[in-house]
Amino acid sequence: MNTILEALLTPDQVQLTDADRRAAIAKLDSAVRQAALTPSQASDRHEQVLAARTRGELRGILSGVANAAPPRGLTVALQAVTGVWLVACVVQFVVWLALAVFGHFDGPWWLWSDLGLGAIVAILWWTNETYHRKTDVLVAP
Repeated sequence: MNTILEALLTPDQVQLTDADRRAAIAKLDSAVRQAALTPSQASDRHEQVLAARTRGELRGILSGVANAAPPRGLTVALQAVTGVWLVACVVQFVVWLALAVFGHFDGPWWLWSDLGLGAIVAILWWTNETYHRKTDVLVAP
C-alpha cells in the first residue's frame, strides 16, 4: 500500500523501472526519426536515461522533447487531488464512526464522495502513467 501512496503523492520520486527506461529510450529514438533531436543529442540523453534513478530525473532528461514526459501541471494536480482525497476519506470515516458510536449508525454514506474523488484520482494517475508507458512522441504539425 505504501508504494501506491508514494506513486500518487510523490510521482516524481518513483524509482524508474526497466520498462520506464525502455520507453524513454524509444521516445528519444522516435524524436531522432522525427528530427526533433540530433543523433548525438539522443546518444547523450540515452546515457543519462540509463543513469537516472527517478521519474523526476527522467522528466529533466526528456525536457525539450514534446509529449515525452507528463506536464508538470498534471503531476501537481495528481498530488493535490490525491491529498484532498485522502484527507476527505479519513475525516468522513472518523465522523461516520463517531456518529455510529453515539447511536446514529447509518450506512457507509461517506463511500459516495470517496469513490467519486477516487475516480478522479484514478483518471489523473492513468493519464500520468500513459506518458511513462508510451514509446513514441508526437510532433505538432
